[in-house]
Amino acid sequence: MKQYAVVAMLGTVLLTGCAGTQQSNNTSQSATQNAVPSQPVSVPAGSAKNVVLNMTGPKNVTGSSSWTSFKEEWRATFADHAEAAGTTFSLQEGEAKPTGAAGTLLNVYVNDFRQVGIGSRIFFGAMTGNAYIDANLTFNDLKTGTTFGAQTYNTTSSAWQGVFGKMTPQQVDSIATGVFHELKSAR
Repeated sequence: MKQYAVVAMLGTVLLTGCAGTQQSNNTSQSATQNAVPSQPVSVPAGSAKNVVLNMTGPKNVTGSSSWTSFKEEWRATFADHAEAAGTTFSLQEGEAKPTGAAGTLLNVYVNDFRQVGIGSRIFFGAMTGNAYIDANLTFNDLKTGTTFGAQTYNTTSSAWQGVFGKMTPQQVDSIATGVFHELKSAR
């Protein structure tokens, strides 16, 4: 009976741990562990009140079976952050293009990702593998298309962090927090 208790305790230790790693940087800054870069993107105040999100990536990424649900995770998370910030928000499909309206066109180029949901991690533990996002975000003037700046976000979690590791929803939320911090600084 003691053997089962030791195995259970060892399993618990292996499946718990610290949060996932988030790295972000702007194009002139080395990677950090913070969701908010030390040198923010300079977004004019008038452009911070309206955000249009456009997501794209290479064919192997956009053709993934989980691309639609991944995009929906971004849409929902960014909509929540926009509402909390008092910012209008929409998702732009197709090629990123200026609309002529005041705002920020957030062009997200997803280099690679692996979506892992919280439910999967709870039920399957370490067997679900690592969640990660590798994305380049470009902040553009929605009216003209002029680039305000760019950020690179790389997030990852280890399967061995168990239910405490940041899965895709928490990673997208962390990126959205960083983006809206940039926009809030503009106000």
